[in-house]
Amino acid sequence: MYNNNQSRLMEEKRIHEINRKVNLLLSEKRLKPAIDLMEEEMDTLSSWELRTRFQEIQTAYKYMLEYMSKGMPDPDRNRLHSELIGKAYLLNDEITYTRLAEHSLSVYCQMRRKYKNSTEIALYHEKLRKSATDIAVMRMMPSNVSEVKEAIQRHKEESNELFMRLWSSDSWNQQQQQEAQEMLNDIEVENNDKAMMISAVTISLLKIFDPTKVVFLCKSATHEKSIVAQRALVGLFITLYINSHRIEYYPELSTSIEALKDIPGMTQRLLTIQIQLLRSRETQKIDRKMREEIIPAMLKNPNLRNSKMGLDIEKDLEKEDKNPEWEAWVKNDNIQSKLDEMAQWQTEGADVYMSTFSQLKHYPFFNEMPNWFRLFELEEQPETNEALKSNNNLLLKTLTASRFFCNSDKYSFYFTFKQVPEEQRNMLMQQLNEQHGDGSAMPDTEQQVIPKNIENELVSNQYIQDLYRFFKLSHFKSEFNDPFTLSLNLLEWKTNDILRTPESMIRIFHHLMQKEYYAEATTIGSEIEKCGNTEICDAQFYQEMGYCRQKAGEYDAAIEYYHKADIIKPDTLWTIRHIAQCHRMKRNLKEAVPYYLQAEQLAPENRSVLLQTGECLAALKKYDEAFTRFFKVEYLDPSSIRSQRAIAWCSFITDKQEQARNYYSKLLASPKRNMQDWLNAGHVELVAGNTPTAIEYYRKAAVLCKESEEFGNSLMSDKKVLLSKGISTSDLILIRDIVG
Repeated sequence: MYNNNQSRLMEEKRIHEINRKVNLLLSEKRLKPAIDLMEEEMDTLSSWELRTRFQEIQTAYKYMLEYMSKGMPDPDRNRLHSELIGKAYLLNDEITYTRLAEHSLSVYCQMRRKYKNSTEIALYHEKLRKSATDIAVMRMMPSNVSEVKEAIQRHKEESNELFMRLWSSDSWNQQQQQEAQEMLNDIEVENNDKAMMISAVTISLLKIFDPTKVVFLCKSATHEKSIVAQRALVGLFITLYINSHRIEYYPELSTSIEALKDIPGMTQRLLTIQIQLLRSRETQKIDRKMREEIIPAMLKNPNLRNSKMGLDIEKDLEKEDKNPEWEAWVKNDNIQSKLDEMAQWQTEGADVYMSTFSQLKHYPFFNEMPNWFRLFELEEQPETNEALKSNNNLLLKTLTASRFFCNSDKYSFYFTFKQVPEEQRNMLMQQLNEQHGDGSAMPDTEQQVIPKNIENELVSNQYIQDLYRFFKLSHFKSEFNDPFTLSLNLLEWKTNDILRTPESMIRIFHHLMQKEYYAEATTIGSEIEKCGNTEICDAQFYQEMGYCRQKAGEYDAAIEYYHKADIIKPDTLWTIRHIAQCHRMKRNLKEAVPYYLQAEQLAPENRSVLLQTGECLAALKKYDEAFTRFFKVEYLDPSSIRSQRAIAWCSFITDKQEQARNYYSKLLASPKRNMQDWLNAGHVELVAGNTPTAIEYYRKAAVLCKESEEFGNSLMSDKKVLLSKGISTSDLILIRDIVG
């Protein structure tokens, strides 16, 4: 048995490797070696249809090469070459999965063996329409409850079976596309069935690319029902991203995509989906931040780390320092309220419930793949018990109407709530009734009219979250290459320009900036800059481009962009400060000072500017000017630890020993004292000749060191300063050994 499994796995690996090699050759337009590789696989296949298609490609390419070698004119040569490459791509995938179906135990291959590529869309169309009609009639007439439940269950089974057939199907012909379109346009077919059909086509495209199915998604994106159209648009987006290198080989597909651009509002809808997909990158970060930062931050305050003068130069300059005037950006709340941060995420549409509901996907419901894509409709749940229908359905109406929960999470909540004892369920629903009166204040999804653009946004956002859970949590995830591991930034690809408008690009640029994807933002920003649109390439744009370059450590480029921003909008404090910071990070302190002084003139009481200016001046040994800034900060904020550290250290450097001792005494009495404070205070005492006190302070500094060598290294890093004040190298070595 072991040998059989090992042999099967090795064969699967070999088949995938051949597929990869052929695709690589085709991406390089090397059709001849690709055909030769596929021919080796064809020898083991019994499919007459695949053999015929292969021979057509092989023969056509053979004649093309012969005609060219004889110098015969062929105006269609380039078009035919492109067409043959496109056909070879499709054939390679179908050869691969036909071969895998003979060996693999994956669910996908099992379904291919079971259904043998027999989609039968028209047959299931009729079945689903009839069962939906039967259920509707039963509900209008006095019927046996068990009969209704049986009819609902039968309808679900038919829907699920169609889903699995569509997922495991090969490329469609025109008849199958037409049958699928007719089912979507049939008003007697339930929206849930149509939505699941779109999802089945989408995930089938993640296995085998099929231009005909993509054209179907393009047409479905114009459907009158948001639940159908938005799912189609999301599926289209992901498919185009993953297969963008193939689009050029299928003219009919390019035509369908181009046609979407002419539909009013389509670009905006696709832009919204682009932002939502980019936002999905944040889900794991949000989950981790909630577990590791937000909750702990509400329980305790973080320890602050400071340097000699209370300012860690590079960390201070490279910390979160976005321009508060950039309206599209989220303000950093500095732990003012982590709950506000969660609320902000929700407002943006971020997925904040992934971690909560990831533990609630163990119910049998989720053992069937189609159920991960099913709309949440309580009426369709045969197992719904009467207890859940009591008390005006308030809790369940709340759940159904929720804009924050995706369908998958609503089912998780539903099945979890069913397990709660009836007494507790009734108590909870009673409390909700008391809060909402008779329930009239609750949103009624049947009566409430939601603007179409808002409805589209809600539907696509919830669907993307459903997809995210499927690819991250379901036990079917191993069947797929997870699209959410990719950037899903359609602007990375040049083959489609549906989002390549200045308005769309600047929106994506701002989002990437907000979420700190600076490299991607820079790439898009450079493309925006080339368009020369002065309304879009304004001062804020150049500030942001400068900020991207600053974050990448490209200080010269950042300074150039900041100067462009300054020309458009001169004397802006934020811009001037960042020019100064970039010069300072380059260690061009003399270049930085004039900009700091200009910033001071713009904001004479800005404590951060004063501190940075003072430290820059101190580094240039202009201590009197530096003291002026530090004392002003202390005057403006007597509790400023940072200004006290700066004054204390500069006092020590300038031999104002008593002043240094006084300030370090304040710092050592503060609960915010740190290792550097004890170390620097020790220096003061050592230079003053108070060696025992100095050693006492050094020992307290050593206790706060995280590593054994940290104290010694810190002591010796100040060797140059201490030598200038009469302390010998041998004394420092002895002190290091004494403190040990």
